[in-house]
Amino acid sequence: MKDTLYPEIIYETFDRYGFPALRIDHFDRGNYAEIRAELNYPDYLSVKLLQEITMKLNMMEKNENIEIQIINIDMIHKTMRVNIEIKQ
Repeated sequence: MKDTLYPEIIYETFDRYGFPALRIDHFDRGNYAEIRAELNYPDYLSVKLLQEITMKLNMMEKNENIEIQIINIDMIHKTMRVNIEIKQ
């Protein structure tokens, strides 16, 4: 990912890794965005599922040249909030 100016690229990227983006904020800075993504998991989060999420996020960081900060994982609403920043 080269910048965050085009939210459709962010939507496509998160969907490709299995986290459909529900909302994207502050993407107009060009190198930063706040994202709320859907988690398609059961009502609880086992250690194995948490490792799977972490693995996918690690792959996304490496392949898309971004840094991801996990802000919140909400299993009641089955969402995850993350901030991304383009690596320089």
